[in-house]
Amino acid sequence: MTRTLPTLATLLFASTLRAAAAADAPLTAQSRATVLDAIVDRLKSTYVDIDAAPRIEKALRTRQQSGAYDALSNPAQFAEVVTQDLRSINGDLHLNLHYSNEPPPAPGRGGVGPFSDPRSLNFGMGRAEILDGNVGYLEITGFTGGDYQGAVVDALRFLSRTDATILDVRRNPGGASDMSHFIFSHFLPEKPVPTINVFSRSSSAPTRRMSLGDVPGPRRTDVPLFVLTSQGTASAAEEFSFVLKNKHRATIVGTRTAGAGHMVAQIPIGSGFTVSLSITRVTDPDSGREWEQVGVQPDLAVAPEQALGAAHLAALKVIAASTSDTARAHLLQLLIETVEARAHVAPGAPARLASLSGVYGGRVVSVRDGRLWYARRNGALSEPLVSLSGDLYALGSMRLRFTTVGGRTTLTLEPADGTKIALGRDSAPPA
Repeated sequence: MTRTLPTLATLLFASTLRAAAAADAPLTAQSRATVLDAIVDRLKSTYVDIDAAPRIEKALRTRQQSGAYDALSNPAQFAEVVTQDLRSINGDLHLNLHYSNEPPPAPGRGGVGPFSDPRSLNFGMGRAEILDGNVGYLEITGFTGGDYQGAVVDALRFLSRTDATILDVRRNPGGASDMSHFIFSHFLPEKPVPTINVFSRSSSAPTRRMSLGDVPGPRRTDVPLFVLTSQGTASAAEEFSFVLKNKHRATIVGTRTAGAGHMVAQIPIGSGFTVSLSITRVTDPDSGREWEQVGVQPDLAVAPEQALGAAHLAALKVIAASTSDTARAHLLQLLIETVEARAHVAPGAPARLASLSGVYGGRVVSVRDGRLWYARRNGALSEPLVSLSGDLYALGSMRLRFTTVGGRTTLTLEPADGTKIALGRDSAPPA
């Protein structure tokens, strides 16, 4: 995590991606030694964990003297091996040596992962949509450098009329702390509050960071908020989850995060190599806790693949509990049943599914991937049905009930308003 440039995306992916690069000059024994000397110098002068620095140096020198690096002439492969050795002592995921045969991006243009232009990733604003029940969803793929504010505000405005919001950082490897603060400040009070304390080896007192009092776009301090996490949530994405959890502002759903809790410096050391070193420790201003090594623990622990469904279900229940509109409450209860059933979907019996497929008053029911799919007319977009019980299925808040009497199958559509439409099967589904 850094104040200005993305970090852990490069730490995790760059060496592997660059291993395939062509036209890299092979390393010599002298060039390997020069790189290792430079790393040791930076560890001694810069690394935040003063006690661990000599132990890491000893591990590198032991590996060097054993000949572990002698056969590594590929610069990217050398960087990969050294990275693993750097992390072997204290598990600091921000310790990294990476190599590129291209010049580093200009200041302020750092992107996520191997990309130098954050605009090509929409400044980390990924998929955005409105889920059933008016629950907003936004995937944040990284905290980039550059002029990200417009993209963030556009995404938050899109979600501004929702009754609950889900922010997904399951695939977010980190990046710029400034962008993390910019986004979560939209969900905190207008009066700035302490967010993190930053400790460095060069100062006797911590630097206290605050949320932003003035933010463009919608400030939503009361909307029910859920944050999705996984072990792929790292660095600044952990800060994002950490602050919202500590401020009791969001429910964290998924698994514990990676545990990369330091801010870093990326230091060029020549010949295409850059060493990334932790330069600060970060703690919660109130409790003194940090997430280094331990990660951010979820409030609702589920497998990462199930986190969106679990958060959607939790959001619907919160919305339902707060509404006094009887019709709205009924609609939400139907949606809750659908989302609960969706989490336990299993392939149906092929013969039974096939017996239900067909065209019902122009509506098309087909079988695909062990499930029934429904389209409002031939050629329209098909949507998967969720099995509730027996021959009762759900599509959002609508129920679809199949009955077979005397060899004739009927589909009854039951919208949330209580009306019913019975449709006899006219034919087999179109090819």
